[in-house]
Amino acid sequence: MGWGITAIVMIAISAVISISPLVWGQHAGRKIADENVDIQVFVDLRTRLGAWQFFAEPEFARFSSTGAKLNPTSIATAAQLVAAIQAQIPAGVEALTSVGLRESASALSRASAAFTKATTALGPLVAGQSSAVIASTVAAERAAFLHLWSVASTSAGQLRAIAAIDLRKNDVQLSRARTTVTAMDIVLALVAAALAIVFGQRVRRKERVRAEARRQRTFESVLQDALDMSATETEAYDVMTDALVSAVPHLQTELLVADSSRAHFHRTLCTVADSEAGRRDGCSVASPLECPATIRGHTLQFATSRALNACPYLKNRASGACLAVCVPVSISGKTVGVVHATGAEMTAADVDETAREIRYLEMTSRRVSERVAMLRAFEKSETQAQSDPLTGLLNRRSLENRVHALQRDRVPYALAYGDLDHFKNLNDTHGHEAGDQALRLFARVLRESVRPDDGVCRYGGEEFVIVFPNCNADNAIAILERLRERLALTLTSGRVPPFTASFGVSVSAIHETFDETVASADRALLKAKAAGRNRVLLADEARAAL
Repeated sequence: MGWGITAIVMIAISAVISISPLVWGQHAGRKIADENVDIQVFVDLRTRLGAWQFFAEPEFARFSSTGAKLNPTSIATAAQLVAAIQAQIPAGVEALTSVGLRESASALSRASAAFTKATTALGPLVAGQSSAVIASTVAAERAAFLHLWSVASTSAGQLRAIAAIDLRKNDVQLSRARTTVTAMDIVLALVAAALAIVFGQRVRRKERVRAEARRQRTFESVLQDALDMSATETEAYDVMTDALVSAVPHLQTELLVADSSRAHFHRTLCTVADSEAGRRDGCSVASPLECPATIRGHTLQFATSRALNACPYLKNRASGACLAVCVPVSISGKTVGVVHATGAEMTAADVDETAREIRYLEMTSRRVSERVAMLRAFEKSETQAQSDPLTGLLNRRSLENRVHALQRDRVPYALAYGDLDHFKNLNDTHGHEAGDQALRLFARVLRESVRPDDGVCRYGGEEFVIVFPNCNADNAIAILERLRERLALTLTSGRVPPFTASFGVSVSAIHETFDETVASADRALLKAKAAGRNRVLLADEARAAL
């Protein structure tokens, strides 16, 4: 009985000695997982701050430098970004406080409050303020934003450092658990070893899962940083190509994106060049309306293209049977593309690896689609700010900015001032809708007639101004004469009531300012009107300079 009790006590002691580091390791592992969740809070916060920097900052900078009116859509979007940033702050403060970083939590709260105050101060500026007030207020907002960005980045770094320390402690404890050897007899040693093996395997399995989760979070953070620096869709897709090559090197991955009509796919990227050895056939699906993944709206996985229920576009490929993963891509809530990845046929041993690769494919697709959606929204906002809404031509301010750039670079130009003849009669006789159609048709003919670098602007009403860089008066007149011929030919279709146009032409070389050149061309236009309309006349002062 005594030996039995002794054995039980020894087993218990052995178990305590062997198990306690493991229990501590499990507790530390959970703590590390919680700290990684806290780090994710700051990844999301930086994502929102990045969105503010890319979208709102240029809008307010343009507002500060040019005094241009802010687009209501831009104001609403900026307000939503501020709200999203502020919604993330409490979670960040709580994350810092939970690990004892109270000073950092206070700094984050103060930086957030300063940013909120600075962005709130921007509101009254929309109604109109002096340029000095606008500039100082926008500068204050910029400083508050940079400070908040710095505090958020510093806090994230502190959390990563704490997680790294805890991870090292956890590794030490697990190492002790694996190397602990009792001096007891063989039976007790075997029992202790068996217990250590059981718990060790469980901890190692969990650690592998946590390590993979950490790798995924690191990959996502690096990917987001790279996407934040992409200024165009092409750059975003280049980042996506590099990310896929790094994350899923065993798969050949391509991205198919629908055109503006959403009726046809075109291949935007492929991680394997056409000339590379071993390249598999790409997907031949022609439209998102025919792709099973985009129709169903979720990821599809096919272990082999020979399966009965495999996608029809996988079967009978010249490159042979393959595994395939298809991830639908949504931009602004609309499914407009698919990431198509192929590899060697999947076996039972490949299940875990394939599941990992699918997570990377989905993560990359989601982050890239978010960036592309933001870039498209920004591009649309920029286009709306620079264009006339009816004709799509440059508005007056955009043309003036182009001319200022020409003057800065000392580039000479010819300028034509034109309008539609008897436009008021056209409106009164056929209605304003017919007048709008005439303006749109004239704008289209203008774009088709001038050179790619010429600036075409709707100057107001039925008036248009065209700037011809590095062009003399004779060449400008020749372009305008061809334009009048093309307009007459286009109007023979009968879709729009017939009309003509008159132009006055001047050159920048004989005037000091853009306004003087416009006034000179305008005087020539008035003479063209007096001479019977439907013609092009050169300004007197321009003619005298020939």
